[in-house]
Amino acid sequence: MLRTLKRAVKHMPLLAILGVFFGRVLPGLRAYRSILRQCPPEQGWRVYFMDYAGSGDTYLSCAYLRHRGRIGARDAFAAAGGLSLKIARLFGFGRYMEIRPRSALTVRMMERFYGRRLELLPLLYESDFLEYSGVFRYMGGHRGLDFMSLLKIGLEANCGLAYEEGPWEQPQFPCDGTELDELFRRHALIPGRTVLLAPYAGKHSLWGISIDFYQQLARQLQAEGLTVCTNTCSSSLEPPVPGTVPILVPHRLARRFCEQAGCFIGLRSGLCDIVSAAQGCKKVVLSGDMTIPALCASHQAFFSLENMGLCRDALELGYDAATGRPDMEISGIVRWIKGEKV
Repeated sequence: MLRTLKRAVKHMPLLAILGVFFGRVLPGLRAYRSILRQCPPEQGWRVYFMDYAGSGDTYLSCAYLRHRGRIGARDAFAAAGGLSLKIARLFGFGRYMEIRPRSALTVRMMERFYGRRLELLPLLYESDFLEYSGVFRYMGGHRGLDFMSLLKIGLEANCGLAYEEGPWEQPQFPCDGTELDELFRRHALIPGRTVLLAPYAGKHSLWGISIDFYQQLARQLQAEGLTVCTNTCSSSLEPPVPGTVPILVPHRLARRFCEQAGCFIGLRSGLCDIVSAAQGCKKVVLSGDMTIPALCASHQAFFSLENMGLCRDALELGYDAATGRPDMEISGIVRWIKGEKV
């Protein structure tokens, strides 16, 4: 019945417009006003807006803003979902606001309906305020345009932050050394001889890379005398790789943990962005069966840590879900981790 009604409304433009206006635009206006009441622009507040929960996008946006000196006591961060807020809290904004995901989307709908820049400063290049909002999505990968380049372009267009080429300094979050040592002691991990597996991304997805692959990899690493652990938020939602130590490494400690562990192997996710600057750590990044149809390049090329200027020492591999094989044999990955030529 509902589907029939929706099809009928599509052929009645006036009713469809009214439905969008009352169902999306007005709720967006209410959510927008609620944000401004908490952080009035006339009091000097500047509100950065992330309209969906993404750990990597939030990390990169906030880290680059900090690098450019754009986070202060009168800067606020508003986001849909707790994950983005959890990451943003590491950067010292003056205020944080959580918005329901649907409300965040209605704010974006209202902004496009209004057709002018609002007081909010969108952090993603796809979230600009004009009707051309989706153009950059189709330029991803064109002539080497990677995610970080487009993110910088978006920050210039949306936040007035002039585009700068070249590398930039990633943050090192405060960490009590005893806290990290306790984490290693509690899980019987060996500094310099530990591999952190991170097989999950997004909403607990493996992106087509089988647990069997990680299990075979873990066995070969263990045969070389390495301790292997799986980063997991929940044994039910994210089952650890069989035979490995389940552990949850806080985002705040992820870089320092990998530096002390010695090796990181993970599905391309936001966690890879956070650990990309880890020094003295072997990093293997796997691109699974994830595609964005609009991209001009492969998902692997568009989000490559090297192409994005985040690090040049990671081994970045594709994985063919159809055959269950990565670009390099497991034995080759193990040899690379040991420092041998492959």
